[in-house]
Amino acid sequence: MNLLVLDFETFFSDDYTLKKMTTEAYIRDPRFETLGVGLISLDPTFPVGRYVGRDNCEQIEEFGDKPLWIPGPQVKEFLQGLPWHNTAVLAHHAQFDGLILSHHYGIKPRFWYDTLSMARLVLGVHLSVGLDNLAKHFGLEGKTVPYNEFRGKRFSDLDRGLLGRLGAGCLHDCALTLDIFRRLSERFPQDEYHVIDTTIRMFSEPVLEADIEQLGEIWSEEELRRRDLLAELGASAKDIGSNETFIAMLEAEGVEVEYKAGKNGPIPAFAAKDEFMEELKEHVDPRIQALAAARLGIKSTTDQAGAERVGGMASRGRCPVYLRYCGAHTTRWSGGGGFNWQNLRRGGKLRKAIKSPPGAALVVVDSSQIECRILNEFAGQDDVIERFRTGADPYIGIASQAYGRAITKEDKAERGTGKQLELSCGYGAGDATIQKTARLGTYGPPVQIDIETAGRWKHIYRDTHPRVVQLWKEAELALARMLNFVSFDWGPLQVRCDEATGRRRISLPGCAELIYDSLEWHNPTSEDPAWLEPGWRVKTRRGFPTKMYGAKLVENLVQYMARMVVSQAANRIVKVGIKIATTTHDELVGVVPLDMGQQAYDIMSTEMCRPPLWMPNLPLAAEGGVSTRYEK
Repeated sequence: MNLLVLDFETFFSDDYTLKKMTTEAYIRDPRFETLGVGLISLDPTFPVGRYVGRDNCEQIEEFGDKPLWIPGPQVKEFLQGLPWHNTAVLAHHAQFDGLILSHHYGIKPRFWYDTLSMARLVLGVHLSVGLDNLAKHFGLEGKTVPYNEFRGKRFSDLDRGLLGRLGAGCLHDCALTLDIFRRLSERFPQDEYHVIDTTIRMFSEPVLEADIEQLGEIWSEEELRRRDLLAELGASAKDIGSNETFIAMLEAEGVEVEYKAGKNGPIPAFAAKDEFMEELKEHVDPRIQALAAARLGIKSTTDQAGAERVGGMASRGRCPVYLRYCGAHTTRWSGGGGFNWQNLRRGGKLRKAIKSPPGAALVVVDSSQIECRILNEFAGQDDVIERFRTGADPYIGIASQAYGRAITKEDKAERGTGKQLELSCGYGAGDATIQKTARLGTYGPPVQIDIETAGRWKHIYRDTHPRVVQLWKEAELALARMLNFVSFDWGPLQVRCDEATGRRRISLPGCAELIYDSLEWHNPTSEDPAWLEPGWRVKTRRGFPTKMYGAKLVENLVQYMARMVVSQAANRIVKVGIKIATTTHDELVGVVPLDMGQQAYDIMSTEMCRPPLWMPNLPLAAEGGVSTRYEK
């Protein structure tokens, strides 16, 4: 199989640019134009087709481990003459080049490699992994494409000299991509190449469709909800959206605004996930509740914004699923492209608006309680694992202890409490978190409890899960050993540290690594008021350190292991010919012909229940279904 390095250069302008548009919208826009494509083939016998456009650019070279620049007007004829059935493509940000190939040229290579994705895994998500930054990281010459010279210029506007400089810069990027690929591949696990290929194809070869009428209804309902909130508050969207005005409105209601560390100093804690905003949403004063709801409705990515984004995609064709491979520190996927497919709530209207193409079915399979199962197997909490293994209800026992009486499946709220304790307390949840989770009804009907009851429930979990509690303590010790560059084995995990290179990595045998190179013990100073307490810190996203402690390290490790289980299952599923359209955390969504729905479900369920070699006694389970809509 030939490896072909590929890089498209395309028209852009001040108002038509990836800085203002999503990748999908940019590529499918009527203004799109290919200015040229750079190629490097490692196969000296690779055919050059019937390309005869040598007079358009002085940078043309023959194939045979040499770069080739194809000017825009000749790109289609040249590319469609290549043997794509036996060609793997290497690109940097392969979603971009992949959607161009499929949407504009009808080309689907045999395999995809992507240095942008590889760099996130090998170097970490706390670093910038753009091509220019990677070049600097490896001591290579940076990008040389003269973007400012061809901004707003069509191919017909490019003179011979500018076309030559554009081609030379593109070919330099191809050479950089190949060099960086060779460097990254030294530490890259073989199985992960297939995970990247699947991830790229979710976007570059989309299959999902959307119900535009239903999306419009979702948008309208959300718009009415927002208007009602603003009318109740007597404030405009501009008022609520302004930090300064919103602070003044809260202070007028007697609320003391909380702040958090920002890039350039303290900023108000107004994000949807900030605890301060969570508390405002549940405030005893209905007006303060309404203020918080209005702020989040205006500033966050709501169902309305999601409906608008997906509706835009659906109006241009099938919906490309943009997921960032290894976008999270735990190696899980994260959202991208202006919409996070990972945030489609189960049972939500937006999720149900996603549908299969005509004549096909969606096969949705979720790995049931996978984190809880891995956590207890890793910790050696054998009694909990035995309940999972035998199919006994894993929640009734702890629920009965919480309420001091026998609980059955018919006691929905009480069993929900047992589910909450079993599934959410394994990472050291405290009294306030347990109280809030119960009130929100995350695991069943909402339950109102006082803080003392929450504390009692916490101790019930910890008393009945002593091996899990011990695992948190082991993790604290592991952090100290890692800080001192001590390597050791930990259950199925390998902790490998190297003081000479500064590496602190944790991995399963033959699998991707979790990166803790930035681990430090932090003692706060007057010059660093962002963190007021001493403790472990690690950079898990670009430029921002986050707190680390034993139970949180355990959470990282369990989520990492869960990702390995799911992605390894996905590799096996793809190998038998089932197309993976998207994934949501521990769930895979396949697309197959309607008459193959049940067969595909059986295959996917079997693979999702197959225990990994590194944890052979792990009792896995799966649930899901077959439908023409994204639902279970």
